[in-house]
Amino acid sequence: MATAQSQANIDRTWFKKSLKNKRLISALKKIKLIICDIDGNWTDSHVYVSPQGEGGRLFSVQDGYVIKPLQSAGFIVALMSGKENSSTAQRAKTLKIPDDLCMTGMDSKIEFVKKLQKKLGVSYEQTIMLGDDFMDANIKLNKLVALYACPNNTPFYFQTVADIVIPRGGGDAAFRLFADMLLFVHGKHFAHDIIKNIITS
Repeated sequence: MATAQSQANIDRTWFKKSLKNKRLISALKKIKLIICDIDGNWTDSHVYVSPQGEGGRLFSVQDGYVIKPLQSAGFIVALMSGKENSSTAQRAKTLKIPDDLCMTGMDSKIEFVKKLQKKLGVSYEQTIMLGDDFMDANIKLNKLVALYACPNNTPFYFQTVADIVIPRGGGDAAFRLFADMLLFVHGKHFAHDIIKNIITS
């Protein structure tokens, strides 16, 4: 496991390298809708299980912090989970993500994405998916999203589907780092000048 300092160096190197990818930056500039799977992306894939059944999940405060800046910048953040779980709905409520942008216990993520895009008037090119397993990668494979991002705890074979592999695991501020990149590329990051000074030094 990387130390805090070495992880910061990894993050910075990834950030700078990504900014040099003109094709990726061009695609990111078109994004309006961010669809996030929960387990393995906003969490580390672990769940609490008691005799009463499956319990809650651990969420990153850093991931949650960046939701308001994203919304203020005009991005739409939607959450989805194949599992029926109240912890995801509660997290969405806390972060003021509308109920119709948080879906759990679904049989088909593909249908949810299609309906969401149609309802919001958002195109394939304006949508990015953050996921870590087959149901998520399958959305990109079915050409429903222009970009697919995944944390580095994603199985290696699904990482090959991704346009962006975030150098952090799910639940370890992977979404935050991705959001930092997106906000920076759009010129709407609250720490834009600080980031610019660091990556150009």
